Amino acid sequence: MNIAAHSFTTDASVPLGRSADGPLELDLPRLMSGRCLIQGSSGAGKSQTLRRIVEEAFDYLTTIIVDPEGEFGNLADHIGATTVEARKIATDGLTATALRARQHRLPLHLDLTDLEPDQRITKSAAFFAGLLGAPREHWKNTVLVCIDEAHLLAPHLAASARDAETRRLGVATLTDMCARGRKRGIGTVIATQRLAKLASSVVSELHNHLIGLNIFDRDVARAADLLGFGSDQANLLRQLPAGEFFAFGPALSATPRLVKIDPTITPHIGRTPDLVSAADLSADESRALLNLDALRETGDVRRGNDHALRGTRALDSFLLDPAAPAAVRILAALRPIAPNATTAGELASHLALPREEIDGGLDLLAMVGAADTMPRDDTRIARLAARLRLRVVDTPVVGLA
Repeated sequence: MNIAAHSFTTDASVPLGRSADGPLELDLPRLMSGRCLIQGSSGAGKSQTLRRIVEEAFDYLTTIIVDPEGEFGNLADHIGATTVEARKIATDGLTATALRARQHRLPLHLDLTDLEPDQRITKSAAFFAGLLGAPREHWKNTVLVCIDEAHLLAPHLAASARDAETRRLGVATLTDMCARGRKRGIGTVIATQRLAKLASSVVSELHNHLIGLNIFDRDVARAADLLGFGSDQANLLRQLPAGEFFAFGPALSATPRLVKIDPTITPHIGRTPDLVSAADLSADESRALLNLDALRETGDVRRGNDHALRGTRALDSFLLDPAAPAAVRILAALRPIAPNATTAGELASHLALPREEIDGGLDLLAMVGAADTMPRDDTRIARLAARLRLRVVDTPVVGLA
């Protein structure tokens, strides 16, 4: 079905809140060019502010909500967005979902709940890669990507050495989308509790700021620096009531303005629950409900060398796979055009290989995390995975010769 697109004028603005100087509006074209950061401690109202932006902007451009905590289901219903449960979709399937959403201008609600932290980063990165990898003819289909709790997807520090590679993938992909998204019709609004937890490379790409209540010294210092506040003004950030933010940036205000965000149509699901006391039970009754005897350790559990062998086993599986020769040639073709993408058809032509061998090689590369791709179909695209792009010097090559 061919659905006509509705474009907005260059002066399209939506109401966001009120300040002592009058109403504050959000300039959508400038938001698309400069992106936006919403930051405040827990209870500051950042998720509510993100909700307000979505409610006002969805009539003007395709809106995608990235929801790590499952708090925006009712907002998705309000704007007619399709909910995509990431735990049920394969990684390459999320890349394909993003590509198709851009092609057909479909609003989405990407629900990342019930995922382990590393899965949350990996799956969101695959989705972002699909948004960014859309072919040039779909760049005109403007999309606003609204991300809550972004520090969970692009953390400033890895939780452990084992998580470092996953962290680099999340940071690289989100930074890439913010930096290169403007020309590709992607605007980004990012909400986070703490600036100290969000990767600085992501923050540096956000030119519009809504800064609310801050408690921790490091967050206050970074927020004050973003707003151009001195030490006296920085203390104001510790005193802001919920729902009040300093607004600053090309899409908001030329100078920092204190603004009270207008109410939303949909209620916030993630509010703090009411207080409920503990059950009035004896120790024996509690023990019976917990059934602790059935949970006792049954033996001496020792950590084997299984984990250490995983990398070797993965390499062996790769080398022995019949698709390995094609996969190696594909990898060599993708490297010089990184970070750009190409199609499976172009790879087949460039490498003079049958399409079936190309698909097998891409499947193998996707399995080991070496390429961002999508399921087999006529529009299949691929590019070097973000963790590998970090090690490749950018070149001006934009396509296969």
